[in-house]
Amino acid sequence: MTRTQAPARIDLAAIADFPLGSARLRPSLREVAANGTIETLEPRVMQVLVLLAQAAGRTVSRDEMVERCWGGTIVGEDAIQRCIGRLRKLADASGAFEIVTLSRVGYRLEVRGSPGDDAGPERLLAVLPFDNLSDSAGFDYFADGVSEEILQAIARGSAIRVIGRTSSFQFRGQGKIVARMAQELGATHVLDGSVRRSGERLRVSAHLMELGDQTLLWSDRYDGSLGDPFTLQDEVARGVIDALHGVLRPAAPAQPVSGVGLDALMKLRRLLDHTSFGGEEEAVIAAVERLAPTSAEAWGIVAKVRASQRWSAEPSREAQLRAAARAAADRALQIDPHCGAAHQALFMTEPLAGRFLAREVRLERAHAANPEDGELLWSLYLHYLSVGRLEHSASMAEEAYRIDPLRPLNVMAYANTLYTSGLTKQALALMHHAVDRWPNDATVLAITVWTAAVEGEHEFVRALLRADWRQRFTQLKHPLMERAVQAAEGILDDPRRLLGETRRRLESAIEAGRVELGLVGLLAYLGMELDALYDLVDRAPLAQLKDPSTLLGPLDGLSHLFLRVNRRLRESPRFAGLCARLGLCDYWREAGRWPDCLAEVAPFYDLKAQATLPVRET
Repeated sequence: MTRTQAPARIDLAAIADFPLGSARLRPSLREVAANGTIETLEPRVMQVLVLLAQAAGRTVSRDEMVERCWGGTIVGEDAIQRCIGRLRKLADASGAFEIVTLSRVGYRLEVRGSPGDDAGPERLLAVLPFDNLSDSAGFDYFADGVSEEILQAIARGSAIRVIGRTSSFQFRGQGKIVARMAQELGATHVLDGSVRRSGERLRVSAHLMELGDQTLLWSDRYDGSLGDPFTLQDEVARGVIDALHGVLRPAAPAQPVSGVGLDALMKLRRLLDHTSFGGEEEAVIAAVERLAPTSAEAWGIVAKVRASQRWSAEPSREAQLRAAARAAADRALQIDPHCGAAHQALFMTEPLAGRFLAREVRLERAHAANPEDGELLWSLYLHYLSVGRLEHSASMAEEAYRIDPLRPLNVMAYANTLYTSGLTKQALALMHHAVDRWPNDATVLAITVWTAAVEGEHEFVRALLRADWRQRFTQLKHPLMERAVQAAEGILDDPRRLLGETRRRLESAIEAGRVELGLVGLLAYLGMELDALYDLVDRAPLAQLKDPSTLLGPLDGLSHLFLRVNRRLRESPRFAGLCARLGLCDYWREAGRWPDCLAEVAPFYDLKAQATLPVRET
């Protein structure tokens, strides 16, 4: 039996000189020549640089870095961070490359290009929630609002990359630990500060730090009026952009909101974050509409809340809420045609199938307005996955994870992308980490349980499904968790019985007029005869997915058609008929963007040819 040979340690003396963008590396001398200067690096730093350069754009895991550069010796995270920090300074000075961090996954070197390329190295900024130094704890919403508006001003007003609020706002008070932020966020810089209110006066203090060597780059304080907090926020944003040598973009027309209006808007954003709709949102919506009538952003957030309420409201209210969402979005777009929240709300009111191009246009417009929004990037990931464009989906998932690495859905999206790419070990490691960090998140646990079961990690699955876990999530009645548990246990204990049970569940769903594509994918994975499976699919009421009143969870939709584990489903020529009934073939033809599975199914049939056949409705 042949043993797998461990990767060789980086031997600087044996590596010939080579170019890296506009720089030239001389590993044996530990020198980097760029812009007429020569930098001499420490041996370990040069080893890390050579490893990343040799990876040629591939993400290098922490374990591989330790093995190749430290000879497998156990080292702390600080040692790696020091090397990465030193290389980022070199990247900044030379302009030849940049180091990209993917939290909990690894590092990737991206070459900047040829000499004369003036694109600077990427800065990834984390804006922390500013501390409330006022006497009232009720001022916390306002302090968060100031921080968030500064974050948005920097993201929209410059090319500086900004970590999403969902992730950076998890670091508060005593939890603002530099080493932890560098490790978990992958940020290069951090902006922190405080807000103090005295009557109608405000004082905002801010300071900017480089995380690599904890250098304070800039600090200042600003005084202003509670009635006009945006002037202070814009001044802070300008100070940060200048300190990071960014270029200020032309600002959008001002949409003034008072301090009281900002407080109400922040409360509404928090309700939207947690989808906590128990009736209290109505008073907040009324306050926002009254206090911020000329703010496109405010009307866009109201539109998103109305669109989101449809999932928890009585079915009889769905059409009313959808109309209210569209009306609020239209009002926002009358004020600002580029309002990202409004375009996202309109996307949310589109049907799940049939109008794929319209959905895509709305999402792309929202993304253009808010390029650093991790939620939007995740929505783009899911959209592209649902139409079979896996490469685009993967790029959106990676970007969402880089920008918002502590948002659970972003973590699981990137883990699924790694899994789809065949990087099973890295995907499962990231999923394991997610379960450790968010043990009470049903979606995280469900996806991890299912993937681990498929990959034969039986001991890990059984540990997750011990009695207390099952009892907790059964009480929550989380449908995704319940289905994942049933499928995982069936795979472990009796796949044949699981196949029979799943077939009966799909038949019952069809008889009841429901569409459950997840069950279709599971039956294909379990080995059901494909013609028999497609006979069932032909009876499914797929037309209801073209009705905007049909609401499914975000992970219950068309993405199942293109998952790695459901590859067998795509091997039948009848897969093209299923896609045609959903409107996917029309989308592919009209957009000229065919799914990435064309080559995968080519040994079985010609998907493009099949996609031109008449649609057979049942």
